[in-house]
Amino acid sequence: MDKLAKYIIITAVTAIVVFLGWYFRTILLYIAVAIVISLIGKPVVKFLTGLRIKKFHIPRWFASALTLALIICVCLSLFLLLAPMIGQFVHLINNLSLSSLSTQVSEPLQKINEFIIKSIPSVQPDFRIEIFLLDYFKDFVNIGTFSNLIVSLASFITEFGIAVFSIVFIAFFLLMENGLITDVLTSIVPDRLEDNVRRATKSINSLLSRYFVGISLESLFVATLNSIGLIFIAKMDPQLAIVVGFASGILNIIPYLGPFIGDLIAVIMALIFHLNTGVEMPLLIYLLIVLAIFIVTQFIDNYVFQPLIYSNSVKAHPLEIFLIILIAGQIGGVFGILIAVPFYTVLRVIASEFLSNSKFVQRITRNIK
Repeated sequence: MDKLAKYIIITAVTAIVVFLGWYFRTILLYIAVAIVISLIGKPVVKFLTGLRIKKFHIPRWFASALTLALIICVCLSLFLLLAPMIGQFVHLINNLSLSSLSTQVSEPLQKINEFIIKSIPSVQPDFRIEIFLLDYFKDFVNIGTFSNLIVSLASFITEFGIAVFSIVFIAFFLLMENGLITDVLTSIVPDRLEDNVRRATKSINSLLSRYFVGISLESLFVATLNSIGLIFIAKMDPQLAIVVGFASGILNIIPYLGPFIGDLIAVIMALIFHLNTGVEMPLLIYLLIVLAIFIVTQFIDNYVFQPLIYSNSVKAHPLEIFLIILIAGQIGGVFGILIAVPFYTVLRVIASEFLSNSKFVQRITRNIK
């Protein structure tokens, strides 16, 4: 009966914790984002507090505030840089010459049209796949779509302001009070587990800090390489090239799936640019050049950047990381892919501290320390 009561209590407590987590999911999201920001900013705070000019040194609270201000300035600079460029992109879409596109692609697609007409009896003799796709594309990129999106985003300004303030406030104290999360965790666990918790949080902080800093640098490198390639090789307008490059860099944060979406966006943007500016090059060749730029960048990313970040930063085998990302994607979709590596890193560290007698745990955590 005592065991049954114990199981009932554990189940009830678990259910309550899950319910509270779901009910306060927005606040938990703020905390999670603040933790990520603090992990990215922690090396900067450490560097600033380590500076010494004779007897003077920067206080930790000031270093934390300065680090947050730097992160905010970077985000605002990117927004101010990309906003007018995105406006130009919308203008290009609005002035898109669909008739010019039809003329340029109709000849290469003539054989495809003939094949479809012969293979599908219900298709009319005057069927043209390019016209069908253009009508669909025209509806998709209609300027009204972007107008509605802007109106919808405007309604979230207040919520966004609250979110930004909350995240910055929480991140400041996480940066200023080093070990705050560790102190909270050790206060709710038995004394016999306190050392394990301290070691686990220290390892998690170190590994995730390297991971998030590394993935931020990877995103910047990919954006820079793609932008340079589009400007100097594809001869694309610099503003549009930077927008496409940064979009690809941000999407590259999503493992495996993100680069593919970035390639697709690049081809669509190249198509729009070609039609509006009259580039002296056949359309298909131009699109292949743009796609080749992104493929080369992705090759460099896969064989230079990612092995240093996904494997070395969290100290896990590349195949191990790949399988974890696949499983997370199956369970949680894109969101699961995004959190797969950090979540798996936390689980590995916890397992290494509390389940170290297991051979399987010893195997997957042998390089973690």
